[in-house]
Formats: sequence, C-alpha cells, structure tokens
Amino acid sequence: MNLPAMQPTKINGVKLETLDRGTGDPVVFVHGAMGDECFAVLEEPALTDSYRLIHYHRRGWGESECPETPVSTEQQSADCQSLLRDLGIKKAHFVGQSGGGVVILQVALDAPELVHSLALLEPALPSVLFNSAEFGAVAEKAGSSYESGDKAGAIDIFGQEVAGSDFSGVFDQTLPQGHFERWAADADTLFQADFPAYSLWTFGREEAARITQPTLNIRGANTNSYFRDIYETVRTWLPHAENFVLPNATHAMLQMNPKGAAERLASFFSSHRLPGQ
Repeated sequence: MNLPAMQPTKINGVKLETLDRGTGDPVVFVHGAMGDECFAVLEEPALTDSYRLIHYHRRGWGESECPETPVSTEQQSADCQSLLRDLGIKKAHFVGQSGGGVVILQVALDAPELVHSLALLEPALPSVLFNSAEFGAVAEKAGSSYESGDKAGAIDIFGQEVAGSDFSGVFDQTLPQGHFERWAADADTLFQADFPAYSLWTFGREEAARITQPTLNIRGANTNSYFRDIYETVRTWLPHAENFVLPNATHAMLQMNPKGAAERLASFFSSHRLPGQ
C-alpha cells in the first residue's frame, strides 16, 4: 500500500495535512498516537463506496506543523472543528482511535452541533490510563528510551505494548511502506505534545452526561486490561452507546482488522444517517 497523497490546509494558522475523498455522509477520522493508523480502514469498500471520508494529520504528525508543545486537547478540538468548517461540513460522523477518541469527545463537548454520531475506539481516557500501574510501567520504559535519544526504541516499546509483540509484521501487511520510520520520526510529538496534554485533560461522568449523540463503543478482542477498563468505563458513562468487541484486534484495531472495523462502522453509520441523506 502506498502512502496516500494529502493536501496542506491552513487551519488556525497552522498547516495540517488533509485527505478528503468520496461522497455520502461525511465521516471524520482522528488518529491517535500514530499518524498512519487510519489509512488501512480508509481503503475498505464498506466505507469508500458510501461515505465522504475525511482524515488529517494532527499537529506534529506527518507533515503537519506543530509550532509549540504540548498541544492541549481543546486546541486539537478547535483544529478539528475549523477543518470541518473549512470544508463546508456542518455535521458529520466522527471516529477516534485512542488519542483520537479523546479529541472527538472534546469536539462533542465544544461543538455538539457538528457531531451527528461518535465511534469511540478505546479512547485514551487519562482517568483510567494514568491510574494503571501496568500502563505506567510501559510509559516510563518507553519514556526513558526516548530521553536517551533512542526514538525508534521508544516507539518499538510503545508499539509492542499497545498493539502486541508482532505489530510490525502485521502493520507491514496493512499500512503504507515506511510506517514505522514515520512513527519514530514523530516521536517528539508523541512524548512532548500528546502525552503531556492527555495528562492534563479532565473528562469524567459529568462531562459524558452531556453527550447524547448516537455512540459506538468498540474494543479489540485481544486488547490490554486497561483498554478493557476504558471500554467498560465508556459503557457506564454512556449507557446509550452501542457496544462491540472487534475480533482479531488489539488496541490498534484499525491496523489489525481494518475490514472488520470498516464493516461495523459502516453498519453503525447506516443506522444513523444524517438528515436529508
């Protein structure tokens, strides 16, 4: 698979790489701690045949600019909102994996009028992750490798934890060539921009109660215990959500099982069409 061509777009004074293709209900994909993670699912016919697919590299990922760090979740939300308005989109479905799930939850709080539905793919809820000794140990190990100057080693440690020890071989089959090298090149964004911002983001039951849009809550069948805890937390905080366990997938579900993810997402969107579509 080749890396898709993305267009530079000025959003809030910062250049962000964007991808906009297809027709139908607009669906916005927001990636987490890997800029390439959405590309495989964006090639799946279940989505490409029926939807307008929008994807962008958040600040500091790929060729998108990042003038300062950390980048608050509120700023990430503002970027996402501005991109949609720049594209003339008044309402859309939103899909967020991991850190991308955090961003779309903030968009739902900041601009609920833009959000028709939400698909939450193990959103990186800090109230769960940063209270997990297991996740903390891996984050510390990866952080130490990064601080020593070994960015590739830090990404490898992190990737094995969240996606499984065989992640590289699996990703080679689903993601564009050079995905690991690009991931390692963006290590500064992960450790200096994203992780610090997540630790400062506050979202709990009270904020979740403000979200009334149709919601799909997905976890990977083979995901880690703290991501299972996140899935159960979302079930509790958003009792109206539809819940689904994606087979043959870890936390990196869009990379591990893009076909299965695309089919479940498409089914959800088709059940919650935008008015007039």
